[in-house]
Amino acid sequence: FDLLHQQAGSKLKRHLDQAREKGASVWLTALPLKSLNYLLNKQDFQDSIRLRYGWEINGTPRICACGGKNSAYHALDCKLGGYVSMRHNSVRDTIAFFLRETKCRDVKVEPGMIPVNASNYKRSTITQDDARLDISAVGVYSPFERSFFDIRVTHPNCASNEFKDLTQIYSEQEKAKKDAYEERVVQAEKGSFVPLIFTTSGGMGPLCNAFIKQLVEKLAFYKNERVSVMKNHVRTRLRFAILKSTVIALRGTRGKSRLHETGLDDVSLGLVPNYRMYEMP
Repeated sequence: FDLLHQQAGSKLKRHLDQAREKGASVWLTALPLKSLNYLLNKQDFQDSIRLRYGWEINGTPRICACGGKNSAYHALDCKLGGYVSMRHNSVRDTIAFFLRETKCRDVKVEPGMIPVNASNYKRSTITQDDARLDISAVGVYSPFERSFFDIRVTHPNCASNEFKDLTQIYSEQEKAKKDAYEERVVQAEKGSFVPLIFTTSGGMGPLCNAFIKQLVEKLAFYKNERVSVMKNHVRTRLRFAILKSTVIALRGTRGKSRLHETGLDDVSLGLVPNYRMYEMP
């Protein structure tokens, strides 16, 4: 691998760096278990391999429905079609599931926050009354402390990250999340805040890795499993949550269909006709 890395061009070298991150390659050795949604069809597997090494994805439109030039990088970054939100929500729901399995109390998805006075916080802090974080739970780090988590699944090869290494990407995005929410969580909620930064290639930021370690140890204790076995399971579940929601974005439909279909909102259901068709004069 080291020899290949030395001889590779800058683009391939960047993808190899992403592929060698902890947990990024676990999907290649996982058993195809349908019960855990570890299945990929032939096209999805080939697209995943091409995405892994930065190779061109064949059979995709040249122009995206948003009007921009289409590519694998654009498909993962384009918000049209809802695939970016799908990727985020897939990871969010997986983490919430694991928190419930660790017997954490009061696990909430998109919890509301206590209203605050904006003048008491620095300008970068989000102070809107309707602000929400992704997950909250009691008992993650201490028995009665409520911890808040906000998730971001970033594309490390998008235009804004193209000239940044992974360390810089994680550092900047963790800082951005902390600047937006940490002061409010600590001062108003009297809890702890952890930004969970993932990449579409399967990597995790330093704070996210530390949280996963804590999560794995609690799961191993409650499930009476070895830590190494539980760590592999958690990383694999998270990796497939990112992988499947990433691959579907490459070929998924974007924009409105040209065919007009009458929605259920436009249909009057349960009406009783005055006469049957065969009774018509």
